[in-house]
Amino acid sequence: MKTTEEKIQVLSEIAKRLNEEKILWAAGASVMLYLRNLVSEFNDLDLMVGEDDALRVREILLKMGTLKESAAGSYATEHFYEFTIDGVDVDIMGGFRIVKDGTVYDCHLKSEDIKDSILVNGVIIPLDSLRNWLHYYKLMGRSQRVKVIRRHLLKPYLD
Repeated sequence: MKTTEEKIQVLSEIAKRLNEEKILWAAGASVMLYLRNLVSEFNDLDLMVGEDDALRVREILLKMGTLKESAAGSYATEHFYEFTIDGVDVDIMGGFRIVKDGTVYDCHLKSEDIKDSILVNGVIIPLDSLRNWLHYYKLMGRSQRVKVIRRHLLKPYLD
């Protein structure tokens, strides 16, 4: 398994290319929580991309790594790609949708969802909305992640 530093290096290399191409994208899931200092580790890079940019992102990342066979599982995501780049697993989601109890929830990335960013290795990393991920994790039944985000969002009111 790659170190956190190695994963962050890959993230910054991807970010540089996506930013240069003016792609609508944002870090999501556990890497987004990590970058916000809400969790201490993450396994892979989950990147949300604009549905209209998904095929361009696929082409960009094909030049950086290997596309793996993948199955979207309990998601109905329009564009779901799993890459390995320098030994780091990278999931790309464009047109993200979650299926729960027979209902499809549209969770696609919108530019207005990106209100925060962080500078990593001199490169801007846009961060997807915490409120979005609170909703997504509820739909996925990820109660620990829901608790982490709720605690953070409520912190100003508890101090």
